[in-house]
Amino acid sequence: MTRSATSSDDIYDRFRSARLSPAQRRIARYIVDHRDAAAFLTSESIAQQVGVSQPSVSRFAAALGYARFSDFKRALQKWARSEMSTLAPQSVDASPLYEAISAEIANLQWLGNSAGLGEQISRVGAAIMSSKPLPVVGLRFSRSFAEHFAYLGAKVHSGISVIDRGDTQAKESIARAYSQGATWCLFFILPRYPREACELVRYARQMGLKVAVLSDESFATVGHEADELITVRLGSGLLFDTSAAINIMSSALLHAMADSSPGSSQEGLERFERHASDLEVFED
Repeated sequence: MTRSATSSDDIYDRFRSARLSPAQRRIARYIVDHRDAAAFLTSESIAQQVGVSQPSVSRFAAALGYARFSDFKRALQKWARSEMSTLAPQSVDASPLYEAISAEIANLQWLGNSAGLGEQISRVGAAIMSSKPLPVVGLRFSRSFAEHFAYLGAKVHSGISVIDRGDTQAKESIARAYSQGATWCLFFILPRYPREACELVRYARQMGLKVAVLSDESFATVGHEADELITVRLGSGLLFDTSAAINIMSSALLHAMADSSPGSSQEGLERFERHASDLEVFED
């Protein structure tokens, strides 16, 4: 039975859960990246923009569970309008910095309104905390996020390691972690999505690991391999993307890890403080 679109989140949930063909993933990617414009285009116009046939767009809407393209279009318009209403008024003379900050505020508001996000963070945090060891993967732009997560995470999880290259050595590291008892692998994959990172997701799952991915919402159009996909929105108003939301999600995930195993987390934190004091790491 076809579901009805009842909220702005509903259509995005369908993107995440639907099994789409390569052509349909291209359509989904276009719509996510151009939602405000796509919401008012005909199926023929969307097809022309993506480079597919008009029936492909109709089949895409059906794959999401809509009986007619017009039902999908109404849901898409509701999605676009709900987001535009959350944006703060901006001065016509606003600087790029002001606009970037305003966009990040809107991104965080969207994140705060994401249904089920808190439960997902708790679930994933507990799962990756139980994985000993825990490989954390971040290539290219995502490398710094993986390193930051692993640096802080090592204070509560003794088996974290970073994989920051996408060659055969990375596969060896993943295979070694699996042989040592790892059950999960955590990926940071932000635009532009490195081909090697996507291949490592598939490889990790082939090895028998479960995979959690922190990425932006567009990754949902290609991220079906992930067992858990935690999505944020990035700011694109400056020369390079801004990513306040990914930092918050990373910290929230670390907090959930510690909460899931308070005894060992406290022991790890106290051990770090003893070592830091013995080595006089910090200025008092």
